[in-house]
Amino acid sequence: MLKKTKWNYWRLVLPVVLGLLICALILLLATGFGIRYAFITSVPVDSIPAEELLGACAQVETTKLEGTFARIGSADEEESEDGTAPTGGTQFCMTKLNDGRYIAVRVSGSHTEKTAAFTKAVQDLGLEQAQALDLGVMRGTVNELSDNLYKMFCGWADEFLENDGEDADFYETHLCKLVLDVDYYGAQPQGLVTFLTILAVVLFVLALALLVYTLTGNWDRSVRRGVKAAGREALEKEFDEAGSFAGKLAIGPEHTLLLHRFSSELFATQDVIWAYARSRRLEGGKLSWFFVMKTEDKREYSVCLGEAKEVQAAEERLKSLVSPLCTGFDKEKQALYDKDVKTFRSRVKNGTI
Repeated sequence: MLKKTKWNYWRLVLPVVLGLLICALILLLATGFGIRYAFITSVPVDSIPAEELLGACAQVETTKLEGTFARIGSADEEESEDGTAPTGGTQFCMTKLNDGRYIAVRVSGSHTEKTAAFTKAVQDLGLEQAQALDLGVMRGTVNELSDNLYKMFCGWADEFLENDGEDADFYETHLCKLVLDVDYYGAQPQGLVTFLTILAVVLFVLALALLVYTLTGNWDRSVRRGVKAAGREALEKEFDEAGSFAGKLAIGPEHTLLLHRFSSELFATQDVIWAYARSRRLEGGKLSWFFVMKTEDKREYSVCLGEAKEVQAAEERLKSLVSPLCTGFDKEKQALYDKDVKTFRSRVKNGTI
């Protein structure tokens, strides 16, 4: 019985630890470990070689954007009284690379206010003066552009780059099928990646804490103290001779051992002055029976033995070893025990309770 104490909680702790670690790994895989982009310094997108663009951490100045070719999401399409362009939703702008091709730029959230400010500056000051302003930088990750958006991109090129349809390589020459996703860590939005990464770290820390707590023996502290005081061989012999009830309770002449789901408890059998059965109704109406033991120093030990016959057998075993012993539960006993345990003990000895 004593040998089961470590396995009792390890068989439950290990699956929990592994489950937490697997969940943390799945969360990180879902982000593509995108949090690494938080520690990478972005460089201007037009300074990155074409073969290194995909997956690069890049940035673009707001004043280097050249309009929009698509808008997704809700936005007020009517200009405000001051002529400011509409904000909101997701805008797909473009910017020119060093090789002369255009790359799409996905802009959303508060960054649309930057594009609106740039549009108004162009209207008020002209393109040259507007491009001289400092309207901030947008940072993100370069990813592949979806087929649908690429078709829109090509439609923009047909109109503004005057594609007459005779050049078979027109799109490859002028467009790059990539997009700079602003505020993205890899292929996922920065906010989502940060949230999932924090959640993964929390799960990892929980798994580590549970593992350390288990390795340090905190689940069976009372058992370790008992082994140190009485000796492992003596305890093993005592519990082997005592047998067990439902594999969860062993009552020896000197010590009693309880195996809980996550922990084990060892205490002196002669400390018990009151024991009784307690039931709990489960779904479907079935009763689950517990065996409760209370000591003179007001400690309570309870273990689920399942069947009533197991509880009765445990009570008979305890009565044969502890004398005098109060058995059975009623409110009068509980009130006296809570109020004055010494009087309770005295009445147990006198057989008046």
